[in-house]
Amino acid sequence: MNVASELPDVDPTVQDVVSSALSKFRAGDTISTRAMIDAIRQSDPTCEDSDDHLVELIVMAAVGKTMGVVFDHRSPDERLPRLS
Repeated sequence: MNVASELPDVDPTVQDVVSSALSKFRAGDTISTRAMIDAIRQSDPTCEDSDDHLVELIVMAAVGKTMGVVFDHRSPDERLPRLS
């Protein structure tokens, strides 16, 4: 099984920015999706990828480096259950 063929096609520049942001952490560290998104957007203000796409890239890279991930990137309003 070739795992690389299962990964989505991504602009290498976005992956480079994600890798650079993660490089400040070590294996076993826990990272915040909100802090990572903020660091990525500050590092590359022209990044047009959605937060959800960035989180996907962050998780793929962080898990590969045995880092924990805290999913705190949603605003409080988005986390509230929808009552309809």
